[in-house]
Amino acid sequence: MKVTLLIGGYVFDEVVQKGKMILDMYAKTILEADKRGHEIAVVAGGGKLARNYINLAKSLGASKSILDDVGILCTRVNAYLLISALGDRAYPYPPITYRDYVSAFLTGKIVVCGGMNPGQSTDAVAALISEYIGSDLMIKTTSTDGIYDKHPSEKGAKLIPRITYSQARRIIAEYSYDPGTYQLIDPIALKILERSNIPCRIVHGKDPKNILKAINGQDIGTLVCGELC
Repeated sequence: MKVTLLIGGYVFDEVVQKGKMILDMYAKTILEADKRGHEIAVVAGGGKLARNYINLAKSLGASKSILDDVGILCTRVNAYLLISALGDRAYPYPPITYRDYVSAFLTGKIVVCGGMNPGQSTDAVAALISEYIGSDLMIKTTSTDGIYDKHPSEKGAKLIPRITYSQARRIIAEYSYDPGTYQLIDPIALKILERSNIPCRIVHGKDPKNILKAINGQDIGTLVCGELC
């Protein structure tokens, strides 16, 4: 199976706060999936590192384009951390274009990238990579268990185990969220996944083993897919 894995910034925030153990666990899990014969493409989010530097650059008068560049560079720093943890099985550096990513992926190495172009979230990057390489599944790890019918901090909020692209779009339009807290999925990424009918499973990033559960088709988190999935 070809799988695109988006590791949300939440995971890298945990590394900064608690040490490298969770990143080592992610690397071990990705290598286990690789050993089982799955082809894994990886995208790293920016997390608080990106937000902190973007806010600092903004306070210094940086333009929006430069703010985008700052965020992209931070995601690539996080990508290098995971590349280091993966060792020899990893492609040695994060590609900076989609063409370069596909070429690197064809080497058989585990390729990790960060952001690509200004104005694109890493959600959108992961969705586009999924299209380019023909992924069977995109997995996004976040700081919650998946998509809820309303903000999970609200009383009575319920996890939605399965949702269509159109239903997810309505929820995204209705409920805003703060970066690093309640992460849904970027609407542009959603459109990309929908047009190519690529399912996306959103799982909590606290346990890297959730990745293997998602690959194995276990009912975990929220599955975003078409009407007939």
